[in-house]
Amino acid sequence: MTSPLVLGFLKAAERDIAGIERLLPDLPDLAAFHAQQAVEKLARAVRLHEGLPDLRTHDITRITEQLAQEHPLRKSFIKLGSLTGAATAWRYPDAAGKFPKTPEPREIQAALKQIKSTEAEIRDWLSAPRSSSANL
Repeated sequence: MTSPLVLGFLKAAERDIAGIERLLPDLPDLAAFHAQQAVEKLARAVRLHEGLPDLRTHDITRITEQLAQEHPLRKSFIKLGSLTGAATAWRYPDAAGKFPKTPEPREIQAALKQIKSTEAEIRDWLSAPRSSSANL
């Protein structure tokens, strides 16, 4: 059975995905932030479902590195790990008061496609009958 906390993380990720869709193409920097947040929440949901402790970090790779090498979702998260920097990249100015170059909307649109695919994979994985889980 899927815990209420895992389901809560999935719901929160859905809201971030909706945010991405509403923000593109006009605000790709904010859409990138929500893309990172969606992946972070999906990864935390998988960690928790596997019985691993929750990690309070924005680093997608760190959140998923304890999943078994053969875990069916590991490769999807590795592909999306490059979004980690979007957690803070456009949220704060540098010492000169400037922000990094805004990402191209097409880049975030491509990430959105991967995120939606990963979310579907997770839902399928959660609904599949499971034997014992080897996550370490």
